[in-house]
Amino acid sequence: MLSTDAFDDDIVDIPQLPEWIHDLADQADKPVTGGDGPRVQWHAWGDGPPVVLLHGGHGSWMHWVRNVEALAQNYRVLAADLPSFGDSEAFETDDLHEYAGHVAQGVAELAPGQPVRIAGFSFGSVIGAVMTRHVAAGVEHLAMLGSPVLGGRHPVTERLAKWRGMPMPDHRAAAHANNVGELMLTGPDSVTEEATAIQMAHAEKARGRYRGLFAKLDVPGDLAAWDGELTVVYGDSDAITWRHLDERRENIAKIKPEAEFHIVPDTGHWVQYQAADTVNEILLRRFA
Repeated sequence: MLSTDAFDDDIVDIPQLPEWIHDLADQADKPVTGGDGPRVQWHAWGDGPPVVLLHGGHGSWMHWVRNVEALAQNYRVLAADLPSFGDSEAFETDDLHEYAGHVAQGVAELAPGQPVRIAGFSFGSVIGAVMTRHVAAGVEHLAMLGSPVLGGRHPVTERLAKWRGMPMPDHRAAAHANNVGELMLTGPDSVTEEATAIQMAHAEKARGRYRGLFAKLDVPGDLAAWDGELTVVYGDSDAITWRHLDERRENIAKIKPEAEFHIVPDTGHWVQYQAADTVNEILLRRFA
């Protein structure tokens, strides 16, 4: 859905979030947690055992817009805006265990004494893996979607358009559309106004850059030491990982032999959006 706005005497078309996403946000409870750390904004739906959703880098809870309603039929869905993203406060750190600890503190505030299931996308999958050491009541199941840390990666930066500092909204929208196609989905033909609007809405709020801290982590060690259940999901055309999926499957088989490993056909990095029905079925079955 497009809106037409005046800018510098020109008429420009900027993708807008569709009404169904606004309605989904309006239906949510919006608790804020913080304690002694950054204030974290959450969106919550449904009733039942808690399921925590953690978005990817430069994202927000909206990375999960096509999954919330399916999960909320059986669970209390707690979708975070992680610190320095979305509507949460900025947080500077060089330690992702400290970062994950604050998110885990928020989980304890919202679901006191309850073990949780976590689904993490991309950056959120890294935080979810680290949180297995920090959630006081325990993590029963972790689903890692499009995770960047389980094997080799492809550089994609040279294919991404810079949008920061562009004064023209339509130029920024074009850059975001390029980045959705190159990084998140499966090329220019897969880009929609909706996906671009979501990307534009939360990327322009992002203040955190934490990927350089991944090298300080031992995610395989954290997963091996944790006694919960693991599910790993990738799109077969994930721009970050597609040549390394066999390697990643082998790595997971060594770390967590009982884990499920899924490769979804004709799907990019943002697997839970582009193949929502498939991912929803996997999560509901595995979380049960």
